[in-house]
Amino acid sequence: MAVEMIVEPKWVVQNFGNVRILDCSWTFKPKADVAEYKAKYYNKFGVGMNELKNPEYLAEHINGAAHFNFDIAYYPTEDERFGLYTPEEFSSYVKRLGVFNGDHLILYGRGKDGGMAAASRAYWTFRGVVQSGESMISGGNFESKSVDNNILAKLADVPFGNLSSIKYLDARSKEEFIGKVPIGYPDSKAEGVRCKDAIHFPIGEVCAAKGFKKKTDCDQAFAAKGIKVGDTVVIGCGIGVSASAVWLAAARSGIVAKLYNGGVHELAYKAPQHLNTKG
Repeated sequence: MAVEMIVEPKWVVQNFGNVRILDCSWTFKPKADVAEYKAKYYNKFGVGMNELKNPEYLAEHINGAAHFNFDIAYYPTEDERFGLYTPEEFSSYVKRLGVFNGDHLILYGRGKDGGMAAASRAYWTFRGVVQSGESMISGGNFESKSVDNNILAKLADVPFGNLSSIKYLDARSKEEFIGKVPIGYPDSKAEGVRCKDAIHFPIGEVCAAKGFKKKTDCDQAFAAKGIKVGDTVVIGCGIGVSASAVWLAAARSGIVAKLYNGGVHELAYKAPQHLNTKG
């Protein structure tokens, strides 16, 4: 089924019987202890689905939608809030959601910005760790292909010492970007709150209260920041969620970008020297 990456509720209603829906709601919470999570939940998706339930999903969700639970679909590492499973491991989780190869996925969230940050993060994961997918009720046969490094940037891939050579978009809020609120990592040796030459591009540039803005509005937002088709673009934020919405909007606007999954969370401890600017 060939459709746009971003669709309106009316389209979903009209095609309800031909799609698979995943509720990607996620409630922010502190990162779990890495060693404890690894021992109890890492690659143990059945245990996670029994014990790590999301109250928002249980209270209310679209009929037939399975829950794509961030606390299960990803895992905490020392450097990343949301570590990525291997394609084979990720497939095992998605099968438990009843996803079948060839299904047309509809991903939605809730809350601020219409829930688009969480939904976009899930969408990026399916695009980056996989190449298709979705479903519910019975076990599926979904299979991941491989990690797509064309849309995933790791720390070593980003020229943080010379960001002026690319377009690095920081999707955090203005308060976080200028240091009006604490960076959130008190043990970090970072002397600033952001990277030199980072371009501030908060999620509000592409999302409003009810979801994504019109493509023309997003096109204008990217153009206003000097970002155009053909540029080398990397998008980051704190933990890789808000940046996912900007990444998706960029893709819709024809701008090929990579998502830096580690974000400030990784920089704060692994490369704090790059967080050298504030104010």
